[in-house]
Amino acid sequence: MAMANTTSNTTLENLVKCAICLDYYNDPRCLPCSHTFCYQCIDKLCEEGIGRCPMRDNSIFFRHTIDKLPVNRIAKDLVECLNKSSSTEIKCDHCQQILSEFFCETCSKNFCTICLKLEHDINQFKTHQINIIIINNNSNYFCLEHVEEKQKYWCNNCEQLVCSDCLLFKHKQHSFITLQDIAEKTKIEFNSSIQKIIQMKINLEKLNDKTTEAYHNHYQNHRQTKNHIEQTINELQNILEKRKKYLIGTITERDSNQQKLIRQQKNNLEEHIKVLLIRQLFTQQILNTDDHFKLIQIKNDFISYNQLIQQQYQQLMQGCVLDFQHFFVDEDLFYIKQQLQYLGGISTQTFLTDQNDIHPLIRLSDIEGEEKYQELHGIYAYGYRFHLTKPLQINAVRVKVALVDTNLTVYILDHNDILIQKQIIETNEQNSSLFKWINIPIDFQIQQNYYIFIWAQPNEEFIPIIAYKESNQNLRHINEHVSVRSKRARVNQSINIDINTKFNVLYDALLNYDNEKETTVPAIQMSLDISTTNHH
Repeated sequence: MAMANTTSNTTLENLVKCAICLDYYNDPRCLPCSHTFCYQCIDKLCEEGIGRCPMRDNSIFFRHTIDKLPVNRIAKDLVECLNKSSSTEIKCDHCQQILSEFFCETCSKNFCTICLKLEHDINQFKTHQINIIIINNNSNYFCLEHVEEKQKYWCNNCEQLVCSDCLLFKHKQHSFITLQDIAEKTKIEFNSSIQKIIQMKINLEKLNDKTTEAYHNHYQNHRQTKNHIEQTINELQNILEKRKKYLIGTITERDSNQQKLIRQQKNNLEEHIKVLLIRQLFTQQILNTDDHFKLIQIKNDFISYNQLIQQQYQQLMQGCVLDFQHFFVDEDLFYIKQQLQYLGGISTQTFLTDQNDIHPLIRLSDIEGEEKYQELHGIYAYGYRFHLTKPLQINAVRVKVALVDTNLTVYILDHNDILIQKQIIETNEQNSSLFKWINIPIDFQIQQNYYIFIWAQPNEEFIPIIAYKESNQNLRHINEHVSVRSKRARVNQSINIDINTKFNVLYDALLNYDNEKETTVPAIQMSLDISTTNHH
């Protein structure tokens, strides 16, 4: 009987294998001649637009019709039945290399985690029926030292499963609880974890919606600004043509960079939402299992991975900074006509998109001139001195930099050049060529004649770079409550810079005027996120 059963299984396997790829049918389709092959194998047969049945029965078919070929339901069901009854682990239907971890009933395919994310967008994750594949349900409950005893207890001191003999000898003085109790406790932890995952997913979805809204607003703003430029310059005909090309080129280039940053932010958000959806699905499946041993086996890895997910989530929840550009023209038309050669310019208003709203930031470096780049060698800290009509409550400082594994430090000084607040943010940027706005949270109220400085220590391989525009120390008006002077301070790297340290703020106007470079001060690209009551 055993031989007959083996022969039967072998015959069944031969019936469900494709004659072209010699593997189990993957999406089996019937040709007009009734022969069955995998969809992808049929597709390869008609690389030139037309294919013939390999069985040489003179049956032909065309590439544009293979999507309409009927599915061989019997062959497909036999493959699924054979896979379920076999102890062989199933590989991913997409990459054919990694063991499958999920089965999508909507797609009727097995996927590994990587391919599941690649082959499903956000909407498909919400509408497709995806189940986790538990590869091995045969848990070993028996103790490795006492092979006849089952592991029925959890040692609190050693954090491992033990048997009753272990408790009598090796773990004699240790506290313990039953497997049932630790399983219930772990389920409570997992329940708490899934609630956090769901909330993170909700928050990221809100942020994703706001980022999409910001993307559309940015596009509309770009179109309106572009139309304004075209209408203004077309009124002045040929004299303004050269300037128009320059302005359009500038705003288009910057818009391209902004769209790249927004798309990158959206991709990061959608990827993390996928991770959370998968994690939610996985956790729900684990919560439904009665296999306490399996539950405890994955406990530590599960918690560690969730902590990593939460760290990535916190970074994403900082939001995406957008620069909205506007075209401006002086009101004095006579003056404009005299300045036709250099007519117009691109002003920038910076906005922050978070999960709640899209609000403007105070941009301190919005002055005329082209954006330039300064290497941060650690010698100087760059920033501004503030002249305020009333105190300014800051929630975060944002600077435009290119970094690779470099920490940024914010120093806030009082009117006596004494350090009264500092904040360090660790960055894990891997692209030193892309400038982006980096957020440094710092909850602080600055007063009249306070300073804000940015400083970065170069690492062994890369020197951080900060964006700036040329300026001097003259007082520059930002809005009705805020004016600033561009400043820099020499940083003594040989001492520990902590609260109450006096800084060497440089008064550049007193430097040697024979060296022109020494008379200019970089106006670094810095924006302030202030409390809502202070938004203007």
